Amino acid sequence: MAIMNDAKEVARSKFSEQQHAAAGSLGDFAGALRKTAQEMQGKHQSAARFAQSAASGLEQLSGTLRNRDMEGMLRDAEGFARRQPAAFFGAALLAGFLAVRFMKSSNPSAEASGPATAAGSTSATPSTRTEL
Repeated sequence: MAIMNDAKEVARSKFSEQQHAAAGSLGDFAGALRKTAQEMQGKHQSAARFAQSAASGLEQLSGTLRNRDMEGMLRDAEGFARRQPAAFFGAALLAGFLAVRFMKSSNPSAEASGPATAAGSTSATPSTRTEL
């Protein structure tokens, strides 16, 4: 039982670290988006209003991430899933898609062995096929 409690505590700690890092990144992105919106004022009014609105939403999400614990966030997600199952499913799909794109873009070895290898070019890895 002690091992299980230790594992839960480590998981909570890691989640909290990632939660605060995500909140900081969202806050930074919201600030950059707000700055861009201010620069667009006068030239592209509708785009500037959209960017301001998106920045406000991101700042709100960032604040929520900073101030909520894991259990509270899980309760909120469960409540949302019960009230809006289609929206929750769509959000889950979008989050999964974005996570895969992020992992692909941050993995430099994926580029080296990606499309060029699939297209049939030779790679530095020796072939295990034998010619008959």
